[in-house]
Amino acid sequence: MFLRDHVYAIVPARGGSKGLPGKNLLKINGKTLIELAIESARDCLYVDAPLVSSDDDAILNEALRLGVINHRRDEFASQDDSTAGDVIRDFLNASDVEIDPSVDPWIVYLQPTSPARTADMVEAAFDVLAEHQPHAKALVSVTRPPKSPYWTLTVGVDGRLHPLFADSYGLNRQQNAEAFIPNGAIYIFKLSEFNKIGKFPVDGAVPFFMSQQDSIDIDTIEDYERAKASLER
Repeated sequence: MFLRDHVYAIVPARGGSKGLPGKNLLKINGKTLIELAIESARDCLYVDAPLVSSDDDAILNEALRLGVINHRRDEFASQDDSTAGDVIRDFLNASDVEIDPSVDPWIVYLQPTSPARTADMVEAAFDVLAEHQPHAKALVSVTRPPKSPYWTLTVGVDGRLHPLFADSYGLNRQQNAEAFIPNGAIYIFKLSEFNKIGKFPVDGAVPFFMSQQDSIDIDTIEDYERAKASLER
């Protein structure tokens, strides 16, 4: 059903990274993380236009080499404390991308740090979203956390540990509601839904379930080595 809709895929790739400098240009199976992300968009049946948003010349040149739109991100969306919402707002204001808000396009946000995500998974996510039409306006990929979030502790002003969820702490996993966490691999949403709240519409979004193995997220050199070991078989 999305073949007649406008679907833009954004690959956000800032040059700086405190955890792993230059991580977006690291390679797995001979391809940079940027290339893997672009492939997951370009090879998806429903995506019209993949776009790389970056403040880094090397990343923008990689996008140019791969033949996709490369947008130089504004400074306000390239800081350590910049949010994904800032990246989208910068994209919407870009002069090198023409977006007609009257058609209310779909936005697909594909972080390059999720190298196990494939075009087939992105298509499957759209298929799940289609099952909830016409009411669903957003989808978020999620996975089960390795440990129950209801057992989370925090340190109070008294310097002591306290349960973050006091009413649920200590209960068996089966006694609490099933919990999932976003894995960062796939976000899909209507432009109008983003504009309503100014950030990714997660509350009420359709879940797209992914395994922990497919939910690899690269932030450190250890994450990268684990991803290589898992995907380069």
